[in-house]
Amino acid sequence: MAKAIETETKEAGASKKGFNIQEKVGKLGNDVDSLAKKTGDEALKLAKNINGEIKSLSGEIKSIDVKDEVKSVTDRVEKLVDATGDSAKKLASEIKADIKKLMDKI
Repeated sequence: MAKAIETETKEAGASKKGFNIQEKVGKLGNDVDSLAKKTGDEALKLAKNINGEIKSLSGEIKSIDVKDEVKSVTDRVEKLVDATGDSAKKLASEIKADIKKLMDKI
């Protein structure tokens, strides 16, 4: 009986963690879109937050090596800070696709 309860608790924790990751990824997509519209200090601050979230997501999932993918995404977020107009929108779209691929891998 105690083993069954323990298993249910672990499964509930795992599904909650999975949901939390999906929620964070959705927020990251919105943040990347917002970053494409920001400039200056606001853009730098938002880019720092986005990169921190991406790194924390990869840290939560320690069973898969995603270091290269995380570095690629964070580097592109830094480039997005300096981009404007259509190039910023295109780069934001590419970053969101990369984040989705990263999360699919996880």
